[in-house]
Amino acid sequence: MDVILTIGTGSGCGKSLVSTALCRLLRRQGHTVAPFQAEAATSVTYMAESGSVVAYSQAIQSWSAGIVPSHRFNPVLRARRKGESSIFINGRRQDDLKINTSAGIAQFQGAAWQAIEQALAVLRPKYDVLVADGMDSPNDGLLLGWDFANVKLSRALNAPMLLVVDAGNNGWLGNAIGTLELLEPEDRERVTAIALNKFRGDRQQLELGVEWLEERTGIPVIGAIPWLKDLLPSAESIDLFARRQRSSDTETRVGVVHLPNMSHFSDLDSLATESTVRVEYIELDEDLGYPDAVVLPRSRDPKADLKALHKSGMGDQLSHYAAAGGTILGLCDGFQMLGKSVVYFNGLEGNSEELPGLNLLAINTIVTGEMIEQDRSITSMHPQVGLPVSGKEIRCGYVHLLDSESLSYLFDDEKLGVVGPNRLIWGTYVPQLFDSGPWRRAWLNQLRQQRGLSSLPTGVPDYMDHREIMLDSVTDRVSDYLDFSRLPIMSPTVAQVSG
Repeated sequence: MDVILTIGTGSGCGKSLVSTALCRLLRRQGHTVAPFQAEAATSVTYMAESGSVVAYSQAIQSWSAGIVPSHRFNPVLRARRKGESSIFINGRRQDDLKINTSAGIAQFQGAAWQAIEQALAVLRPKYDVLVADGMDSPNDGLLLGWDFANVKLSRALNAPMLLVVDAGNNGWLGNAIGTLELLEPEDRERVTAIALNKFRGDRQQLELGVEWLEERTGIPVIGAIPWLKDLLPSAESIDLFARRQRSSDTETRVGVVHLPNMSHFSDLDSLATESTVRVEYIELDEDLGYPDAVVLPRSRDPKADLKALHKSGMGDQLSHYAAAGGTILGLCDGFQMLGKSVVYFNGLEGNSEELPGLNLLAINTIVTGEMIEQDRSITSMHPQVGLPVSGKEIRCGYVHLLDSESLSYLFDDEKLGVVGPNRLIWGTYVPQLFDSGPWRRAWLNQLRQQRGLSSLPTGVPDYMDHREIMLDSVTDRVSDYLDFSRLPIMSPTVAQVSG
């Protein structure tokens, strides 16, 4: 397996941007490629399919490489949330690991490096190329006392390094030289190329600086990316690359009930990347509050999760929220939980079990052992008639309407979902309906209208298409300015491979 490691002069210099472009370029060339960040420290995280937590930049790079995000690509994460820092190993929170004492640091270091080695052992036989993303500056390890994502990883894999320099301000030559000079000679020799990012000065001065830097270091500079301000999405688009939301950007809050056995976190990806929407996961023992809408998601063990909703009191909170005019949408198992009751049928001679639902929709559900999973292309009846929706129908049961006059069908196929009076309570067996751009925007516009906000444009691509367009666009723009063919892992023609 070939490896390239991007390191930088500091946080935010553009390592992740360059790594994202490299993943897509190598994929275009026909390689099986995986992203990797041994350790990340960020407040911007992503929940993968298994519920494991990784840095959001690793999810972006996974999509760029054409693969599903996994904790294998980011085995160690220090996540900053609500002013606190949590440690995740292999995607799972480690409350017993603390790094505020020397003993705690030693325990963390051992567990972290073991997880990194295990991840690499899994990835090596599966992929042709590993695009590794460093963290902050490689010199920061001198202060922390450990370095998993930069020099230590390069040594372990004998990986060549690409140094990304923040050239957005004066002093970039000093930053580049200082970073290199603080490396041990053996590590400095593995720095095989330099890339500049965010350059906003005079090109003639840039060329003089590049010439001097190459003569001073003996390392080739493969190009300079200008300040690509136009790559950052507008407020009307989906914000794929950073989820850069500030509190002032948020116009719609969507709470997601974090069921103990919640599954398929990716159902909400497209909602989370809407630049005006904040998706918040709400634990069962937390106060639900009054978000603009609440989503009840899919579950790996819906029977246990329905019991947990009642036992924790979250079920009562949802009832009060609905009575106050709140909007709730249930996906698959969450849809069934919104009804009056759910019968888990174990055959004519089996021990079937009936559980009370949340009684927010006039339906009963019989859950059988038969799983239906098939691709569907359907047309909406709500919140706007005629919108196309594509996705999988996923259900393991049958819904019976108790009061057809109080319910409306969500799609032209009646068995795929319903909506209650005043379009406040929704349920569907198409869990990825938010990926359909026009439908998602129409649903959000209903929430916005309730708060007196202007409507968002509905003529937007579906999420998957939009994501691919943005990844291709960023890759093409970065490739316009960096000569990737000069990297040891790339063929001479890869930078010219088009999307």
